[in-house]
Amino acid sequence: MRTRPRSVHALTWRQLRVSTLVIVALVAIILRIGLISYGLSGGVVGMIALQPVIENPAVSALYGRVTSLPTAGAFVEWRMGMFLALAVALWAGMMATRVTRASEDEGTWDLLVTSARGRQPALAATISSLLESGVLVGSVTIVMFTSGSPRLSSPVLYGVATMGLAWTGTGAGLLASQFFAPRRSATQVALSAIAVAFIVRVIADGSTRLQWLRWLTPFGWMENVQAFHHSSPVWLLPLIVVPLALSAVAWQMQRQRDIGIAWWTRNDRSRGHEMLLRSPWRFAWRERWGMLLVWTTGLSVLGLVVGYLTNALVQLCRTDPGYVKLLRRWGLGSMVDGRGFIAQACLLLAVAISFMMAALLVSIGTDSYQGRLDLPLAYGTSRLKWLASAVLATAVATCVIAMVCALTMWLGVVASGTSMGILIPIEGMANALTMAPWLIGASVLLIAVLPRYAFLVVAMMLTVFYIDAILGPILHWPGLLLGASPFFHLHLVPVVASNWNATIILSAIGLVAGTLGASVFVRRDVGP
Repeated sequence: MRTRPRSVHALTWRQLRVSTLVIVALVAIILRIGLISYGLSGGVVGMIALQPVIENPAVSALYGRVTSLPTAGAFVEWRMGMFLALAVALWAGMMATRVTRASEDEGTWDLLVTSARGRQPALAATISSLLESGVLVGSVTIVMFTSGSPRLSSPVLYGVATMGLAWTGTGAGLLASQFFAPRRSATQVALSAIAVAFIVRVIADGSTRLQWLRWLTPFGWMENVQAFHHSSPVWLLPLIVVPLALSAVAWQMQRQRDIGIAWWTRNDRSRGHEMLLRSPWRFAWRERWGMLLVWTTGLSVLGLVVGYLTNALVQLCRTDPGYVKLLRRWGLGSMVDGRGFIAQACLLLAVAISFMMAALLVSIGTDSYQGRLDLPLAYGTSRLKWLASAVLATAVATCVIAMVCALTMWLGVVASGTSMGILIPIEGMANALTMAPWLIGASVLLIAVLPRYAFLVVAMMLTVFYIDAILGPILHWPGLLLGASPFFHLHLVPVVASNWNATIILSAIGLVAGTLGASVFVRRDVGP
C-alpha cells in the first residue's frame, strides 16, 4: 500500500520524484562521458590543438565562448554545458507548470487551498519543493565535476550556476502558470521564453558587436561565471536573485485571482469557434496549433542564425590549414566548406525536431490519463482513429516545419555572403526526417504503455542516442554500441548519399513498435 503524503511538500515531491531522478541520472551520465572524453582526447596537450576551434564564431555560437580548455571541467563546460543547461531549464519549466497550473486545471488544487494551510502556504510549499529539485541537480553536478577539477571552487561555482538555471526555468513556469491557462498554454509560454533566452545567447556569442546581449539572458550569466577559467562569482547573483524574484511575484499574483483561472483568459460569454472541431482529424490540428507555432518560430530562428554563421566558418577554413586538419582529426572534416557545415547543422536540428515530434505525440497520452478522451470516445470516435489523427497531424506538421527551417537556413547563408543553392539545406533537412518513422513508432508504444512518463523516457533516450552518435566514433566505442543509436546512421547529406539501408531497417522497427503500441492503446482503459 502506498503511503499517503502528509503535507503539500510531500505531495509535490511525489509528483516530481520520477522526473527529478531522470534528469539527475541524465546529467550524471552526460558529465561522466564528457570527463572520460577529455582524457581520451589527450588531456591538456590535446586541447591545445582545439584552440582554433573554440575561437571560431560559429563554434562559439553553438557551445559558448571560452579562451582555453585547461581542465576536464572546462572541456565539459564548453562541449556540453550549454545544451545541458538548456535541458535542465526546460525540465524545470515543465515541472513548475505541472504541479501548479495542471493541478488547478484538474481541480486538485482546490482541496489544498481549502485546507487549514490555505492557498498561499500551499503554493509556498510547492515552490520550495521545486527549488529543492534544482538544488539536487546542482549538487549532482558538483559531485560529478569534483574529479575533473583541481580546485573545489570551480565545481561549486558551476554547480550553483546549474542550480540557478534550474531555478530560472522554475520561475518562468510559475509565472506563466499565473498568466495563462490551461497548462499546455502556460508550458508553451514558459518554454518559449527559455528558448528565446538561449537564442539570444547564441546571437551574442556568434557576433563580435553584440556580445553585450549575454547580459540579458540567464545562459549568458552562466557563461560569464567562467567557473573553470577566471572565475567571476558575481554573475551568480542574477542567476539566484532573478528566479527567486519571479517565484515571489508568482506567489503574490495568486492572491489576486481565483483558483482555476489565469490572468489572461477568454471571456466565458464569447462565442465558441467550431473550426477544426468537426472530426478527430481536424481536432488533432487545433489541439497542437499553439505548440506548432512555438516550435516553428524557434526552429526557424535557430536555422537562420546557424545559416548566417556559415560564412565565418568557411573563411577560417580557407585561411587556416591547421584548423582544417584539426576538424578532420575530430571527425568533422566535412565542415571545411559551407555545404558540409549545413549538413552538420541539419544533424543538430534533427535532434531538435525529434524532441518536437515527441512533444506533439505525448499529448495523446495526456488526453488519455487526464480523462479528456471520455467525451469523444462516448460519441463514437474509435481509439484507433483518434491515435491515427494525432500521428498524421504530427507527421505532416514535422515535414512542413523542417522545410520552413531549411528555407530560413538558406536565407541565413545567403545573408552571410556565401553562395549556396536552396536544395542543399532542403536535402539535409529531408535526411533528418528519415528518423521520423522510427521515432513515431517508439513514441506510440511508450504512450500506450507509459502514458504519464512517455516524454521523459523519449527525451532521455534521444539524449543518450545523440551522445552515443557524436562521441562514440571519436572515442572508438564498440560498433554494436554505435549501431544502437539512430543518429549514428544519419549520413551527412548532401555531402554523401543517404543511408537508405538503415532508413529501411529503422522504419521497419518503427512500424512494428507503432503497431504494437496501437494494439495496446485501443485495448487499454481510458484514464490513469
